[in-house]
Amino acid sequence: MTKDKLKDIQKQFGSQWVNTRINNDTLEMKLATLDKLKMKFESDNKFILIQSEEISDEYEEIPIHINATNLLEFIPPQGGSSVFDVLQRNIDAVRKQREETGQAMIAHINHPNYKWALLSEHLINIEGDSFFEVYNGHPLVNNWGNNEKPSTDKMWDIVLTMRILKNFPPMYGLAVDDAHAYYQYKIGKANPGRGWVMVKAKRLNADNIISSLESGNFYSSTGVLLHKIDYNNQSYVVKINEEHGVTYTTQFIGSRNNVDKNNHEEIGEILYQTNENPAIYNYSGNEMYVRAKITSSRFQENPYSKGDLEMAWTQPFILK
Repeated sequence: MTKDKLKDIQKQFGSQWVNTRINNDTLEMKLATLDKLKMKFESDNKFILIQSEEISDEYEEIPIHINATNLLEFIPPQGGSSVFDVLQRNIDAVRKQREETGQAMIAHINHPNYKWALLSEHLINIEGDSFFEVYNGHPLVNNWGNNEKPSTDKMWDIVLTMRILKNFPPMYGLAVDDAHAYYQYKIGKANPGRGWVMVKAKRLNADNIISSLESGNFYSSTGVLLHKIDYNNQSYVVKINEEHGVTYTTQFIGSRNNVDKNNHEEIGEILYQTNENPAIYNYSGNEMYVRAKITSSRFQENPYSKGDLEMAWTQPFILK
């Protein structure tokens, strides 16, 4: 905390928000409690804050991070005997608190490609969690993969395909910013606003938001906004909120019922691609699932990596 940053906070929020001390020649500021922040910022039907936690665990120096949303009580890292065991034990801890308290809460798996920590196989057999991050705005998370490791997009399709074949619930894809840096905005900094989810909920409260998330009634975005998503047993339709001078490419992605599960090129095929709006895909009849990925022609203002375009991801519709 520098003196200039302290002055900025005092100017924006008032001196009553600033409680400082000197500790070993270092200027420190006391953090505000969530209750105090709620009183300041929450507004009926406009904005809420939901108590959450990033459970930061590891296995033999492999980082394993899980977000828990709408918690009542702190959950310490649970540890475990393997990467999968650590994942499952932490997710189980969130489910246990939910069952014991009756409060709606969810867990989701963070940045699977951070330090190449997680494999698709780790997510396939997870129980009690239907969410992972298909996009994360932190500069070290390797969203796009490399020559040896799949992108998080491809990982999603591998996990979806295998979970459906096992008759497990689907895995939904979230976009988040993973914000840590608030003073300097540029590539290489974990800035806010790079990724988020748009949830169709009846009311602005935690219960309704979590219910819609668990129903897959949301999409993830880094800048593209959608007007409507409609799917049934015949077709999948995406209506984009177009902006002047911007073009959009929609890819409908899925695996077919006769997919060779050992051939990653057959998993998560581009079933249909269009620049039309609305984008409409009529099923051929042999799809296991279908999801949509929309890419605009506009560069992201403050991207995770240079050259990133604004995008959106819808959730999979299961046909099998």
